[in-house]
Amino acid sequence: MSEELTYEQKLNIVKELSSCYDEKDNIEICDHEKMKYIMDYKLNIDLEIIKGIFESDFKKTKIEDDDSEDDIFDTATSILNGFYEKHPFLIPFVGKNYSKAKPQYLYVLESHYLPNSSSFYELHYNKLDTEDKKNKWLKEQWYEKDFKWSNLKQFNVNNAESSEKEEIFLHREDIEYMWTESVVKNNIKYNNRFIALFENMLNIKKEEIERAVKSIAFMNYFLRPSEDTGVSIKYEYIDSLFSYLNLIRVWEALGKPYIIICSAKVRNSFKGYWEKHNTILDNSENQIPEDNLCLCNHPSNMSWKRKIDGYKNNEEKLKTFIESVENSDSKNT
Repeated sequence: MSEELTYEQKLNIVKELSSCYDEKDNIEICDHEKMKYIMDYKLNIDLEIIKGIFESDFKKTKIEDDDSEDDIFDTATSILNGFYEKHPFLIPFVGKNYSKAKPQYLYVLESHYLPNSSSFYELHYNKLDTEDKKNKWLKEQWYEKDFKWSNLKQFNVNNAESSEKEEIFLHREDIEYMWTESVVKNNIKYNNRFIALFENMLNIKKEEIERAVKSIAFMNYFLRPSEDTGVSIKYEYIDSLFSYLNLIRVWEALGKPYIIICSAKVRNSFKGYWEKHNTILDNSENQIPEDNLCLCNHPSNMSWKRKIDGYKNNEEKLKTFIESVENSDSKNT
């Protein structure tokens, strides 16, 4: 099978292999054209700005293992701008009514998970004992790797003993756990915990979820799944680099919407680089304005009910932000 598959062709392969996809339930709530646009969008940013944002952390990503400045820049931009082409299952969810929505919101959570049965990290990554080795492995075996869609297969419990032990690839169940579109579609119908999460994030009632989801965009910040199912990701420097730059890329591709981040781990990773970015250039097209951002904790975490930035809790902060945006938007229309 050719590696030059379109977004639709790759999407169809996942549907065909998916045990959770049922054609009779296929009531489309996505804007696939907008999602394809995100996949194709190229972020234009200078290497010196990237280095200025990340400073000494940039060397720790192991991208500088490439010889020349041109090689380093080509590697960084190639990984960033080609990421969703190689990992299309991670493309952000965009609701079918997003383009018509006023105002527009991009909701950001932390990361996907893999199933408990997955051996993706277990056979290789989990055995690495230094940051350098982990960043190098992630660069080569995750960020740069073009996963062969033709090789997706049913997970075999005996895989750890098979001749393919040294091969890095994703199984069908791995894809299903990380397929953003499917995760949103299925969980807003059947997962009460997920439904409660979206009720809090969108500040709506349960019966309004499907309508509201059609008008938003949603993504996970970190571009790879957590190492352990149900546990926060232990991100490395290379994850921080590409997650930050990718959020800017998605934000630009979506028309620079308001961003609502609901994760303490994401907030901590993002905020430091965002503040450095703001000191490098004023009014850069790549900078996300402070007025466009709301940084909260995860609604499922106990910290959701705690004080934050002068508000009695995260719920009040998010509600105040949305009300401010809505009031400002109504005055401008």
